[in-house]
Amino acid sequence: MSLAVPSGAFKLIAGVLKRFYVRCDSGRIKICFFCPECGTRIYHQTGNNVSVKAGTLDDTSWLKPDSHYYTMRKQSWVLVPDGVLQFSDDG
Repeated sequence: MSLAVPSGAFKLIAGVLKRFYVRCDSGRIKICFFCPECGTRIYHQTGNNVSVKAGTLDDTSWLKPDSHYYTMRKQSWVLVPDGVLQFSDDG
């Protein structure tokens, strides 16, 4: 699960992350930032868009998914609730 945040709204307050680059299906370059100790991805950046990995947050009780992306690649056992926006690719 990822949490889209406005450009400039995310700030790493401690530590130094490593990164790697991925070319998206759209041709854009995505920078993936991760913990150098355990390998956990912390966030992705594509242009000015930032996507924080929600599982890294201390409190996720307030999160409610409002859309699902890449649904053409989802596992058959993943159920998307009725009424939630779906995008088959990266939008």
